[in-house]
Amino acid sequence: MTHLSIIGAGKIGGEVAYLSTVMGIADELTMTDCNSSLLLAQQLDIIHTGIDISISTDKDDIKRSDIIIFSAGLPRNPDIKTRADLLDANIPVAEEFCKNLKGFDGIIISITNPVDALNYFICSKTEIDKSRCIGFGGQIDLARLNYFLKSRDLDTKNSFVIGEHGEHQVPLFSEIPDIIKNDVREEILAEMRGASMPVIKGKGGTVFGPVYNIIKLISAIKYDKKEIIPCSCIPNGEYGLKNLSIGLPVKIGKNGTEKIIEKNLDLWEAEKFKKAAEHLTDLCRRAYDDKRR
Repeated sequence: MTHLSIIGAGKIGGEVAYLSTVMGIADELTMTDCNSSLLLAQQLDIIHTGIDISISTDKDDIKRSDIIIFSAGLPRNPDIKTRADLLDANIPVAEEFCKNLKGFDGIIISITNPVDALNYFICSKTEIDKSRCIGFGGQIDLARLNYFLKSRDLDTKNSFVIGEHGEHQVPLFSEIPDIIKNDVREEILAEMRGASMPVIKGKGGTVFGPVYNIIKLISAIKYDKKEIIPCSCIPNGEYGLKNLSIGLPVKIGKNGTEKIIEKNLDLWEAEKFKKAAEHLTDLCRRAYDDKRR
């Protein structure tokens, strides 16, 4: 039995709630949103499928969850240049969310951007074990990387993405069978950085790609799959890093981030990853400073 809570029942949260219900991943749902009309509409829309599932909108039920999806806050739009620019707007939302977590002993998956900094903020604010705080983003970055590789008839075997879910994402090419020169790497990286904007401009936000991969992440936890998935997590010395949340290869199972896998990076990858770590160390420090207000 899996009790799933959705914090923020908009495009992403509502679709995760729906798919997790129809796919039998969630056996019980709690949904909350600051927009009470939207929340009621999403609740009723799922009820009207005829599926027999309990759906609560009581915030007190959140702490009973096995898995929480934090998807509340301001989404990116065409006027917001980078995901990091959302930090000041979404820290107060995350802070309010943390007030309902006393006694919670499940797993939190953060979706709201900037996801790396907010994952770090939530973990620090609540003092929940870092293995149970996961930031989503690397999966969809990897899906986009593979799309751009395929468009060039390049092999996608062993491809991966680490670093920030944002401008400082780091595609890993060195383990791909094809030799990919630095100029092509830079072209692909530029395309990855801009991949979401046509969707945001065309329909107001990305939905299908994130939700499909969020469901895969929830499934990896629920069914203890031990899959290696690109997720934002809080390292404890791995890659020489501490005091930040950053996208890394992580073994995901019923206990959350069960092991961080350390990959050998070539020079191009290592330089990009160093810049990502520096950027996220600063961003997470800003988030932590907000925690102490």
